Amino acid sequence: MAPSRTRDPGPSTQPKPKKARRPKAYHGQDEPTGVPGVQKLKAQLRSVRRLLAKDNLAADVRVETERRLRALEADLEAAERARKERALAVRYHKVKFFERQKVVRKIAQTKKKLARDGLRGSERKELEGALAELRVDLNYILHYPRLEKYISLFPPEVRLGEVPPPEQAKEKAKTDKRRAELRARIRREMEAGELGGEPELEKGGRARSDHERSRGEGRKGGEKRGRAEKKGMEDDFFAGDEETDGGGGDSGSEFE
Repeated sequence: MAPSRTRDPGPSTQPKPKKARRPKAYHGQDEPTGVPGVQKLKAQLRSVRRLLAKDNLAADVRVETERRLRALEADLEAAERARKERALAVRYHKVKFFERQKVVRKIAQTKKKLARDGLRGSERKELEGALAELRVDLNYILHYPRLEKYISLFPPEVRLGEVPPPEQAKEKAKTDKRRAELRARIRREMEAGELGGEPELEKGGRARSDHERSRGEGRKGGEKRGRAEKKGMEDDFFAGDEETDGGGGDSGSEFE
């Protein structure tokens, strides 16, 4: 019996699985929100200005191009402002988070003391004044100008009792003055009702915000990494909270 011939199956007709594409890295061409980024806007501005430099440009085209130029300049200013806000928010996120925790803790301690029975009038008045200043501090942290470098309420030299060297005295005085101005402005806005009088009860005044939870702080994968270092930072930062009941004060220097 002759051997039977089998047909060569040839190449498989099944489609090959597509490889998962990696997300493109963000290089400043577009903002994460989908708005054109700074570099792309600058490139568009150069193109528009080259077009306007032409002598034989039609009048209607020139008018439209000038309108486009003004719109691009406004978009660029907004994009640069947003980029600066984002950079400062990332830079000072940790110190603001710790300071907010510290102030919220001090507010809770002061309110607990005010709830005690048998307080003398002078003691109650003193505690109420301290509570008012702490609430100013909390609003200071929550509503600090987003385009300015953050000036800490509890800078390291104050927490550790260090005396800054004489060559830094001028810069420290400038920083102290700016902090006092901002706290005075916050106090006026609270008195006018523009800011909440009890910021610790608002969503933004919580020691740990929903935004921080969404960023995954404390996830299981990162709990062990840096735990000892973080614990040491917290112990240093919150040292003396039980003994100190006053506000943040107006001393210290800018947190870098």
